[in-house]
Order: sequence, then structure tokens, then C-alpha cells
Amino acid sequence: MATLYFCVWEDAGMVALGQPIQEGTIAIGGASAQGAVISGSPRRPRRVRIFCDVDAFVTWGEDPTAVNDGSDGRPMGSENPEYWDLEAGHRIAVIERV
Repeated sequence: MATLYFCVWEDAGMVALGQPIQEGTIAIGGASAQGAVISGSPRRPRRVRIFCDVDAFVTWGEDPTAVNDGSDGRPMGSENPEYWDLEAGHRIAVIERV
């Protein structure tokens, strides 16, 4: 099964310490799937590391839906982690890129 892995830190400075405040996974398939809510007070930015083990489109928001045509979201390459600043209270959504 294809999987998106995410780790959440309070801020960029905490990444170097290696102790995330939240970790999770989302199964990646042909339909959009959402992960758990990013922990913390709403509207507070968090540093999030996202890693997909297949090519995927990823987006986030209060109730996000990932789409496979690239019209909304960011393309993520397989085995290529990226860091983003996301708001606490938001969710990550993912769909496999075909």
C-alpha cells in the first residue's frame, strides 16, 4: 500500500532537535484521502515534513480534497520529502499521481 508520512514540529527551530509533536500516515490511492488534524491552536503555523512513497498530489486546508489533474495542490515526487509551513487545525489530503 502506498503511504504519505508526515511529522509536525512547533516551528522550524524545533526540526533540528528531531522531536516532532505529531506524526501520522495517510493511505494513498486513486481517491482523495485526508489525514488527522494538525495539532495546536488554530491559525498558528507548524513546520510539517511530508514524505510520499509514490508520486502524488498533496494539498491542505480545513477540509481539503486532493485532485489528480494538478489543478489544486502540489506534486510530490516519490521518495522526495518536503517541508511546509501549515496552519494548526488544518488537514493534509493526498491522491496518487497517475
